[in-house]
Amino acid sequence: MSETDIDRVIASFGEAARRSQEAGFKIIEVYAAHGFLVHQFLSPIANQRTDSWGGTDENRRRFAVEVARSIRVNWPEAYPLAFRLSATDWLEGGIEVEDAVETARALKAAGVDMIDCSTVGIGGKDRPRRMVIEQGFQVPFAEQIRECADIASMAVGFLWDAKVCEDLVSAGKADMIALARELLDDPNWPLHAAKKLGANENHSMWPIESGWWLMKRERLLSKIGI
Repeated sequence: MSETDIDRVIASFGEAARRSQEAGFKIIEVYAAHGFLVHQFLSPIANQRTDSWGGTDENRRRFAVEVARSIRVNWPEAYPLAFRLSATDWLEGGIEVEDAVETARALKAAGVDMIDCSTVGIGGKDRPRRMVIEQGFQVPFAEQIRECADIASMAVGFLWDAKVCEDLVSAGKADMIALARELLDDPNWPLHAAKKLGANENHSMWPIESGWWLMKRERLLSKIGI
């Protein structure tokens, strides 16, 4: 990318933020993870530039910071701005969580309110050997960025149990939990989770046109012992 290309893309992020506000959106999350453009600037594996957009940690962060600033010029202070980061590339010579903490600090100074903490995305389709997938395996990154960068964090990835998610937030390991594939599988996951946690008694959180019938269904199932 030339300097002109970079300036054009940064300005386009700001214009997109302006259009988002006009369209009625209340939150923006920038996808700066998983090998997409902002991540490519951040990762020393992908970013081999020797100009002011690469070569040093600060220079590699510059594109992300300028994107955040461009958005904030066009996005009300009262509306949240989040960035999704790959907190580690899981590869030697790539981003480590300490780098992500510094990026989070720089983004906070540029007006970012929350970091969505994912991982990986640079280096090909194969899963890195260092990456061990299990329930909540990315939560420690959300916890460390939250604590060390003094910014709100969002935990993501292989989180599906309502009690586990509630405990993570209650313990201060993250400020929010984000779900993707679980919601594709069950769009009503939040309502089922609320019931499991005792916050949706008698289907009170459901839309009335469906909650009333589901309450009757539950009573009937209870009567017949199912």
